[in-house]
Amino acid sequence: MIEKTTNEILKWWEPKRLWFNIVVGLSGILAILLTGEFEFIIFDIIGIFIWGVIANILFSTGILIEILDDYYFKSKLKLFNFRWLFYIVGTLLYCIVTFGYAVLYYSPFADF
Repeated sequence: MIEKTTNEILKWWEPKRLWFNIVVGLSGILAILLTGEFEFIIFDIIGIFIWGVIANILFSTGILIEILDDYYFKSKLKLFNFRWLFYIVGTLLYCIVTFGYAVLYYSPFADF
């Protein structure tokens, strides 16, 4: 039984990962364009890559939480009813954090 519901959970979440990555990436690009910073060193590129990996790990927590609810609580918490809420709020929050961090990092007024 758990395998069937795990597949259903993955089938719901995984197609949305691409859109999550696109929206978060665009928020970072928009922030960089607004600051006017167009020079990147290798450290910046590595940081952007690590930021994307962390974003995808955090995206996967939605999948993990739903699987744990299914396995340990037999879906009594009915977290699947909140999928869209988790997806939209999580995406928006990560976009805000990405935008804010990029503006702060590339701001000409910040001294790093």
